[in-house]
Amino acid sequence: MEKLPLPNDQPVAVNALRNMRSRIAGEIEMHSREIDRLRAELVHIDATMRLFDPETDPDDIPALRRYPRRTEWFARGEVTQRVYEAFREAETIWPREIAKAAMAAKGVPDTDKAVVRDIVSRFTNVCYDLTRRGSLVKVGSGPGARWKLAPTEPELI
Repeated sequence: MEKLPLPNDQPVAVNALRNMRSRIAGEIEMHSREIDRLRAELVHIDATMRLFDPETDPDDIPALRRYPRRTEWFARGEVTQRVYEAFREAETIWPREIAKAAMAAKGVPDTDKAVVRDIVSRFTNVCYDLTRRGSLVKVGSGPGARWKLAPTEPELI
């Protein structure tokens, strides 16, 4: 078995690893301080809730997920980009159609209904999010609802 080189034989690699370790340790320290600050803030909020309602148990309140879980099929922002690209081809869109086309382009099998439901819901959620931001307008209701681009100028009466 070959003997590993000593640090003096590889000064560039050792220095790079030291810098990397230093950076990661600094990030851990920064995030641990942020966690401590948030925990202290949570203690104060719990105490204030108990002032207003002594029978409230703050531990019964579930934590909200802040970010949607990532998917292995689409990169960050890719679903939104595909929604906007669909408007280049049509005036109104249906998220289910865009999702099916994206699945076909990515080679995602459509035999698993849970995967299809997850991907279609991602495209639908992006449309709802863009509606809240004022970029899209929902046309219709229910699962067959379509979306169109919001007017950029206010309509004159």
